[in-house]
Amino acid sequence: MSSQNNWNNPDMYYQQPQSNAGGSYSAQSYSQNSAYAANAQYAGGPGYVYQQLPPTNVLAIVGMCASIFGVISSVFIGGIAGIIMGHIARKQIRERGERGDGMAIAALWVGYIGTILWILFWVLYVGVFVLIFGAAMVGAGSTS
Repeated sequence: MSSQNNWNNPDMYYQQPQSNAGGSYSAQSYSQNSAYAANAQYAGGPGYVYQQLPPTNVLAIVGMCASIFGVISSVFIGGIAGIIMGHIARKQIRERGERGDGMAIAALWVGYIGTILWILFWVLYVGVFVLIFGAAMVGAGSTS
C-alpha cells in the first residue's frame, strides 16, 4: 500500500493488521525473539544506587551566620569570628572532603568587608565627635 492510497482512508490507523490470512491469531505469531530475551548474565532489574552526599561543614554555616550578624549589627566582633571560622572551615573541608566551601568563602568575604566597613564607620564617627568637641574646647578656651 503506497502513501498515495492512504490519503482517502481516515481509518487506516485504527484498523487491525492483516498479517494472517485466516483471520485468527496463533501462538506462533507471538513467539519470543531471542534477541530481546533476558540475558542471564544481567538478570535483575536496573539498579539505581543512591550515593550519599558528604555532610556540610557546620563551622562554615556558623561562620557565615556570624559574618552576616557582624554586618547587620554594629558588633564587628561577629565579623572577626566569622573570618576565623571561615578559615578553619576551609581547612576542614579540604581535609575531610565535606561540602560548604562556598559558605566558608562567603563567611570570609562578608566578614572581611563587614569588619572593614564597621571599623571605618566607628573611626569616622568617633573622629567627627573628637573634632566637634575639640573645636568646642578650643573655642571655649580662647574667649577667656
